[in-house]
Order: sequence, then C-alpha cells, then structure tokens
Amino acid sequence: MSEARIVTVTFRSPPLVKMEEFANLVAADPGGDTVAQVIRNSAITTKGMAVNALLEDPRRWTTRRRMDRSLAEARRLGRDTVTEALAEAGLRPEDVGLFATVTTTTHSAPGLDALAPELGLRPDVETLSLGPMGCYAAVPAVSACAHWVAAKRRPAVLLAVDLFSPHVQPPPYDKEQAVVLTLFGDGAAAVVLLPPEADGEPAAPGVDVVDSEQLTAPAYADDLQVHMGDSGLRIRLKPSMPDVVASSVAIPARALLSRHRVRWADVAWWAVHPGGRRILDRVDEALGLPEQSMAAAREVMREYGNTAAPAVLGVLRRLQETQPLAKGEHGVVLACGPGATVWALLLRGT
Repeated sequence: MSEARIVTVTFRSPPLVKMEEFANLVAADPGGDTVAQVIRNSAITTKGMAVNALLEDPRRWTTRRRMDRSLAEARRLGRDTVTEALAEAGLRPEDVGLFATVTTTTHSAPGLDALAPELGLRPDVETLSLGPMGCYAAVPAVSACAHWVAAKRRPAVLLAVDLFSPHVQPPPYDKEQAVVLTLFGDGAAAVVLLPPEADGEPAAPGVDVVDSEQLTAPAYADDLQVHMGDSGLRIRLKPSMPDVVASSVAIPARALLSRHRVRWADVAWWAVHPGGRRILDRVDEALGLPEQSMAAAREVMREYGNTAAPAVLGVLRRLQETQPLAKGEHGVVLACGPGATVWALLLRGT
C-alpha cells in the first residue's frame, strides 16, 4: 500500500480536569467511593472534558441534549485540530481532495463532515464519515485514507474526535461503571496524508503507510460494547478485556511483519493504544515491547485518559516527536476496541 505518506499528525484536548477533583464531585453518590478507588489505581491524573462536570453536571441530561452538545463541541475541537494539521503540513485547504471523519460518540448526518466549508475546503471535496468503531477506529480509518490517496494521487485529511464528557452517566456506580467514568476522556486528532510524489516532486518527509491487518475474536465480542441508551452512550467494559487483548494483539502484528519480511526485533517503535493501565501492563507482559514505546503510551494515558479513536494517534505523534523513524525504519501502530477487535498498522520512515 505504500503509496501514501503521513506527513502530519496533530492531537488536541479540551481543557484538562484533575481526576482527584472529579472524584470529589461524585464522592457523595452511591458508588462514589468505588469511583475514587478506581481513580487512585488508574494512573490517570488528568483528562480533557469539553463538558466540565465540575461546572455543569451532565449526568441528568437527556440523550438528545447530550448528542446536541457533543456535536457542537466536537465540531469546535475538530475545526481547530484540522486547522493546525493543515498549517503544519504546509497545505492549503483547497488542496485537500478527501476529508474523512471518524467518531463513536457523535452521531449526526451531517456530522463532523459539515466542517468542510468552515475549513475552507473545496465545494467538490470528497467527504467520508466513518464510525462508530470505538477505540481501534483510527487504524482502519488511516488505512482507508491511504488507499484513497494511492488511487487518486491527491491529499487527504482524517479527523478523529471522541467526546465522553457529555455522556457521563448518573449514579449508582458499580465497579464497571467506575472504570468507564474514570478511563474515558475527550480528544481529537487529525492526520494529513499525501502521495509520496506529486508532479514528479517528492512529498514532505514523514512515514509511509505500508499495510494493515485486523483480527476479531467473536467469542469475546461482549467484553467491550458501546450502545446508545436513554442517557447517552452506555459502555460495557468487562474486566477480562485486558487479558483478551494481550492474548490477541500479537497475531495481526506478526502476520503483518511476516508479510513484509520485517523482523520483530527490527521494529523501531510500537504505538500502542492507551486503553487503560491494565491493558498496557498486560500487553507489555505479553509482547515485551521497547520501554520507550510503552512510556509514550503511558504518558498519553496519564495526561488525557483513553480518548478512543484519537488516543493511539496521540501516541504516534509523541513517538514521532521523540523518536522519529529514520529512512527505512519501521514502526507499528496497535489498537483494540469493541467486538474484541485488534488492528495493526505498519509504517516506514522516509
């Protein structure tokens, strides 16, 4: 597939809220002590909240109010994220041929794609709205954009936005809901992809998208589910999920590397989805990944929580800032999500 190059990845978050302050908000609620305990063990110190529950409590909002606010906040955050990405890439809005969006938390038609005219994109720009796919969504979305760039030989922009703060659920909180309440934060990421060459001139340096691989374990599909309920999004997250991910994540990665004759030991870094402390611990135990790779995932999780689709793109950006792939070096992106689905994406430095 290596006819598309990622030249820019940006990541943004709404204002950060300290998790200890969030714990104080729910302390008097049934199950509030469980939330506080989960927060203490989560290794998450702050997370972005477009709807700051300390200032306006959304827990009693209707689904419609949650969705309306989610769309407004997602468009605002998404617009800033794409604007930053285009500026970093040195690209004019009118140069963009495809504007793809992916979200699990914001449902509307039109949705994030309605940003196209606000961003100054051409009236005939192609738009592609993807989702909901949950935490792994960034990898198939990047893969789809890379295929488009390879076929059309024009620039593409991908925007991923997920906002959980409008969907904070009301009490009582059991252990599962305490984990959900703690883990998920708000964020946005944008990716600019270009053909490696245009008009005979090489594109800006970056990382080439080589190939991707998916694995789904249907026997564990119930372990992580995201559905719409009477009070917004309802997330089911069973405690077995970290073990399921750890036992599955190497399978698509090994298939991908074998297909392209890349040795495991030769991968310069691994961008791992920061899905939670236990998931990162179990993946680290199972795969023995480089310390710097795991540190990047833990840092992103500590600062922002799990922002679903944007999360692994935030890790990718951090690794490229601190350990950019040299020409010919390979990196792998790993993401997991609902339906016990794991994706792996192979990148190569230019």
